[in-house]
Amino acid sequence: MSAATPPDISQLFASIREHPPLAHLSFNNFATFLRRASILKEDILQPQPYDVSIFCAPNVLPPSVTCFLVASLDMPPDVVDVLWSFTKDIVWELPSSAEASTDDEAAFKIYGHELGLTKHVLYPPIKICMNHECIAWQRETLLKKEEPHRIVLFTHGEGAKPGWTVHLRCRSCNMNYQANYSVKGTLRTYYQGIPQFIQVSDHQFVELQLAMQWMDLMQIAVSATNCASLYAVAQARRDLHNDGADQWQFGSALTTEQVWDCFTLLALLDDHHQRDESLVVAHDGDQKNRFTKAMYARNNHIILRGQDELPHACFGCMRIFESPDGALRRTEVIVTDGVTVGRPCCAIPRCKNPLNNNRHRYCAEHHRLETVCAVDGCDQPVAVNTETGKNCKACDDPVHLRMEAANNESTHSGKTKTQRQKIAKLNDAIATHVSNLPTIPMDEDIPLQDIEEWYEHDNTSGAIRFRQAPITTSTGVSDHHVPSTDVDGCSAKDLQPKLKAIFRRQRTNNKQLVVRPCGIISGRGTMYHHEAVSNVLIMVEKMFSLPHARKPQHMIYDSNCNVLREVESCKITFFEGMGMCVDAFHHKTKHKASDVFCRERCDMRAYPELVDEDGKYYFNSSIAEQTNVWFGGFHNICREMTPVKYDFFLMR
Repeated sequence: MSAATPPDISQLFASIREHPPLAHLSFNNFATFLRRASILKEDILQPQPYDVSIFCAPNVLPPSVTCFLVASLDMPPDVVDVLWSFTKDIVWELPSSAEASTDDEAAFKIYGHELGLTKHVLYPPIKICMNHECIAWQRETLLKKEEPHRIVLFTHGEGAKPGWTVHLRCRSCNMNYQANYSVKGTLRTYYQGIPQFIQVSDHQFVELQLAMQWMDLMQIAVSATNCASLYAVAQARRDLHNDGADQWQFGSALTTEQVWDCFTLLALLDDHHQRDESLVVAHDGDQKNRFTKAMYARNNHIILRGQDELPHACFGCMRIFESPDGALRRTEVIVTDGVTVGRPCCAIPRCKNPLNNNRHRYCAEHHRLETVCAVDGCDQPVAVNTETGKNCKACDDPVHLRMEAANNESTHSGKTKTQRQKIAKLNDAIATHVSNLPTIPMDEDIPLQDIEEWYEHDNTSGAIRFRQAPITTSTGVSDHHVPSTDVDGCSAKDLQPKLKAIFRRQRTNNKQLVVRPCGIISGRGTMYHHEAVSNVLIMVEKMFSLPHARKPQHMIYDSNCNVLREVESCKITFFEGMGMCVDAFHHKTKHKASDVFCRERCDMRAYPELVDEDGKYYFNSSIAEQTNVWFGGFHNICREMTPVKYDFFLMR
């Protein structure tokens, strides 16, 4: 049986006139009825008798479909039945949404692009000048001065698409209104809320759904480089030439920098939206520096007020218990530990000054040390390489020069690279395995120190050997900690003299996390040189002295015996009355049984509120180390970040 011929416009209007119940039907409801009925074609056909043709629309709707249309369109059942009776053939011929989208793309490619028309055109949400001092605002004059620009839109489901963005300029005050923001002078003011398409560069926009996907991927330590590579892999499966993108002014390649800018801008817009404020940044200058001040302000806001999660409490990290006197009491627990996630910093211990360039070893204040021998204890000027004419990092002492040569050799050795990879995921894991992806420029691979630089000097032969200590974190060390030079751990041997140097760039030692037993991260701090117990105490005291913070009753830490000694020797009043226990695992396996102080004062079992009725631990005291497994995945993503971006990214 052939399909029925849908009615034309005159027949459709005649049918409507013949049915009084349709006299007040709005066009929007009519169009919505057609669209939703078309979506349900399979559901309409399936319950019909087996002898009903699939090429013709059934005369009767199934009860479930009728009920849906009645409820969703607020129509009486008789109106739905009448409407179906004379529109069913139209509905049956309507294309699906995917088919309609494909037809639209083809039409714009064939007929629209040469006329400057595309399916995607972004206009400002502002139609009237918003400058209250402008006469156009007072008269409510529409913005009519248009400035169209070609763009590329990176979409979530359709890949890179050609499009246009239209700027509207006020003729009176010359304020320029663009898709995401307005420009007045040298300032760019973003509209409140989060736009559907986020501008990441002059001619590139990212769909919000795609940007949210990147945010989700970064939660599991997928780098911006890998996000861009993933998009390139997906894009390769689409034939962009069919979309006419090859004839567009701009290419369809997505860069790592655009992914980062998208992450940064979306995070800033979301933060300002929650505070009901508008994001204002400089309109001129380099794109890479555009959001630095805004990120710094956000970081500073969190430092002064704490994270939103700081006052968190739930029955996974708080317990209401009955004390021996019969009163109900509350106990809250935090767990802290360090994780090896760092960024480049000045090589001078405890110096917090930012580097002028991440390729430098010293900040501006200590930059003069670039011309001083890098060997610890030597203050002689560096020598000059006679072959290249460049400064060495060691003086003309032959031993020091051989140390530098050993360092240079070690940076290219397989052992060094393997050790560095043990503590970090590849930043560009996808491109490592997929050779036909676009090349993304990377910074020069200048070694970044992950461990102490120690050199073994044989006085007899004069040989120098670079020694790599095991990659460990300096957990809970004292302020005057000096790492052991006994790398081999063999006291029976005659140890050769060991020298220390700073030939490589330094990075911060670790991130110190404060985690609730339920898994919520209450806060974090950067340890520059070592995870000294005094620094841990300062961080916790400052964190829980903020206005909306609550001082916990217990702090669990794998080096709390040292912390408690520090508290009592320095008489730090903030920690008076706070329980300081070592987590169950370290207390049982890592701390000496002969340490009476630790066994009596830092055992969780000594506090009834930390143990349940069955004698088991009530709280998860290993949550910080478990969180570190996830958090440590960000190490390779962050290891080349500037201080502002590093803190901003990890705080998100």
